[in-house]
Amino acid sequence: MAGCLKVSQECKHGYAEGIARRLGQRVWGPPATTPRRLFGLEHWHVIEQTPWLNWLLLTKRPEHIERFCLWAARGDWPDNVWLGTSIGLQQHAAPRLDALLAHPAVVRFVSCEPLLGPLALGPWLPRLQWVICGGESGPHARPMWSQWARSLREQCQAAGGRLLDGRTWDELPPEGPLPHMPEALPTLLGEARQGGHQ
Repeated sequence: MAGCLKVSQECKHGYAEGIARRLGQRVWGPPATTPRRLFGLEHWHVIEQTPWLNWLLLTKRPEHIERFCLWAARGDWPDNVWLGTSIGLQQHAAPRLDALLAHPAVVRFVSCEPLLGPLALGPWLPRLQWVICGGESGPHARPMWSQWARSLREQCQAAGGRLLDGRTWDELPPEGPLPHMPEALPTLLGEARQGGHQ
């Protein structure tokens, strides 16, 4: 666990914090009060030396990509580096997606996990290769309503079918909160039907 500072409502019950706590690692909170392990130059070199692996870089702070990412500064994104941002509430869509889409990664994606409200992603969907949709897990999980997931599915279908899901959507209740899913179950994942960016 590298640790983090909670920057938005989506971070409230982050699963990684619970894992770190169970492992006895104190890595969450203000930097002055917790040790930090940063993603450094040696990590970028590992990614460059493993072109057979697809590396998914996911952040709630895409505005920092230019400053911290080796390829952003050079303008030569490797094909095996996929870039994403997390959005669970509409208020974060424009700033995060605009910052993400400023970078020409081969695959750009959004993780709507935890999905905490309805999202309208239409303006950005033609330039995204994936949308991942899922709820929160753990004992304090907030509900994800089925109509929010269905709306994302419909938006993605209209834009070319880029929603990643591992469930049969017909199993979702027509409305209301989805049943609580234990941490061990996979999130709604599948395979992107279209590649490349525009």
